[in-house]
Amino acid sequence: MASFTPGDTLEGELPPWEVAKAFAFHTVLQKAAEVLGTPAAELVGERVDEFIAKQLTLTGGGTPCARAVRKVIARCREPSWYPGKPSEKRAGAGRPPAFSEHQRQEVARVAMDLKRKLVAPTPRKVRARLPEVSRNPETGSRMCDKTMRTIFTTLCYDEDEDDPWQYLPCASQDMLPSELLPLRVAAAKHVLRTTNPQSWRSHVAIDPCYSLLPKTAERQEEQQICAMGKVRYMSLGSRRNTVNLRGPTTANHQKGSNVTRVDWTPIFARGKVRIYIVDENTAQEDASLPKKLADAFNLAKFVVNVLPRELQNMQRKYHWADLPRVVVHDPASYMVTKCHERLHVGFATALHESGFRSWIGSTTDSTKWLVKKFSDVYIHETLIAHIRRLLNTDFAATRLYETPSQFLVRMQKVEDYMNSAEFSGPDGRGLLGLAKDLRSRCQEVVRRKGERIPK
Repeated sequence: MASFTPGDTLEGELPPWEVAKAFAFHTVLQKAAEVLGTPAAELVGERVDEFIAKQLTLTGGGTPCARAVRKVIARCREPSWYPGKPSEKRAGAGRPPAFSEHQRQEVARVAMDLKRKLVAPTPRKVRARLPEVSRNPETGSRMCDKTMRTIFTTLCYDEDEDDPWQYLPCASQDMLPSELLPLRVAAAKHVLRTTNPQSWRSHVAIDPCYSLLPKTAERQEEQQICAMGKVRYMSLGSRRNTVNLRGPTTANHQKGSNVTRVDWTPIFARGKVRIYIVDENTAQEDASLPKKLADAFNLAKFVVNVLPRELQNMQRKYHWADLPRVVVHDPASYMVTKCHERLHVGFATALHESGFRSWIGSTTDSTKWLVKKFSDVYIHETLIAHIRRLLNTDFAATRLYETPSQFLVRMQKVEDYMNSAEFSGPDGRGLLGLAKDLRSRCQEVVRRKGERIPK
């Protein structure tokens, strides 16, 4: 018989009203997440079961653990549950559950095994693996999808039993093949061996990039929709409107007659950034300047004739005593010759001629340690991500047929903002903190055994 009297609850259990509160929190958060299109965990800033546990009080004092909350919610979702239903710990708790603990554990085991084999676990696939175990012994009917999904979110986990599965969107980072993980660890260890806590003062990072300036209203609209991101504010009833749909992935990468390409690269040193933009018209008149950056011939021109001048301007502006001379770069084909696993001859020659050296070392040093898919470690990749974000948001284009000269003005605003105290944020780290992050990121890769560093 139902009892709402706290005195009838065993010590260490949740009183009936607390059970009702737990299920109410769960229901409201689930509905809010659905309406807002945001995972409930993001709404409360932590795991949902941990958040709910903090709001509850056990008989005798204290709060339940997250696992106990998950079990309570799973029990409340059962068709036979009703408010005030006695705990299963008590004698005469009522009708036993339709499926035994053994059956539930087998369903969880098979679901986790499917995921380890890179197969998406679904109720249908689990039932196919467990044709008899997933059957109700009394009625002979198969376990329904709802019951299985409840098992997935209460008994299944990836690494920690106290961190069960949740149905969440994937993090916005590409997966890493398992064979790359030890190579990433080796690369991180190499960087740690060849640098010291003060090496950032001698580093200057470059990385050729390009932007596509739209010439047509259609291409501009596609780029603007992409710039709004994959998660946006929108009304639930308007989710199918064009402005709320995702933009084509080709909008910011596919070239064509409806865009103008502009090459640029950050020059990042000692917590300050200079963004150099290629001017093709000037390069037509001055053979010493690069017409683009993504080939060895033009990159050599940049290293010899542009990089020293730009660094000297930064030295005067920021009152540096000397210039950074170690160029940090990735294994792009115009910087590293993959087949020989050495620095590209043209790039290495240009560095030597202009008084710089690669962080790889000399032309005889192997570049084999430079692993692909290392962008989460490179500090210049984070810098470029900030630049592109600002170009799409705070300093977005507002006109069609934007010329390279007009783009230069917009990029100058981005550069000034990133070098200002305003960009540093409340923690005060800003670009100077980013410049010092290389070694700590490498240490984190080693600690994570090659897995991605969270954004």
